[in-house]
Amino acid sequence: MNSVILVKHPLVSDRLRTLRDRETGTELFRRALRELGLVLAVEATRHLPTRETTVVTPLGVEARVEEVDSARCLLVPVLRAGLGFVDSFFEFLPKAGVAHVGVARDHDTLEARVYLSSVPGNAFEYDHVFILDPMLATGNTSVKVLELLREAGCSSDKVTLVCAFAVEPGIERVVRGFPGIRIVTASIDPVLNDSGYIVPGLGDAGDRLFLT
Repeated sequence: MNSVILVKHPLVSDRLRTLRDRETGTELFRRALRELGLVLAVEATRHLPTRETTVVTPLGVEARVEEVDSARCLLVPVLRAGLGFVDSFFEFLPKAGVAHVGVARDHDTLEARVYLSSVPGNAFEYDHVFILDPMLATGNTSVKVLELLREAGCSSDKVTLVCAFAVEPGIERVVRGFPGIRIVTASIDPVLNDSGYIVPGLGDAGDRLFLT
């Protein structure tokens, strides 16, 4: 799929190992997810435009340089697990806006329900939107977030969905419903189990981030 970018790198593989391991404690899990987020952020922002400007170097020489206007970017972390990527993106996009979205999943029906949204009504004014969610499983959660952004006037071609783990059914649902979206992921795992968890996956990312 042209809209899906699978990030391959030895450091990515190493962090995925840490995240998958059930013996990984909360502190190390948080660090590994943040470090993975740094690599994903570099790839997810590859398409950002730059503008030319000038600076004066310590030698007193004027140099032509390029800069990214991070204020034109909106981060949309999906609670809870998406918070694990926010600091990673702030490293490169320090002026980005942040809109939190909370989505709860019914464990019996696997349906998603939005219980919190701070997506601004002027989301369409941002040039680039990054949905941050370590897991793209059924796609139900991502679709809910994308619907909120669409209601705020944000077109799919402005949106990049950033995740650590994904599966094909979830990817296909998102791409089919929102043409033009970009998905950046560190892994595409084989299947979902009957409870809607990615297999082999990493379990519940939110629990492992915030519950010791």
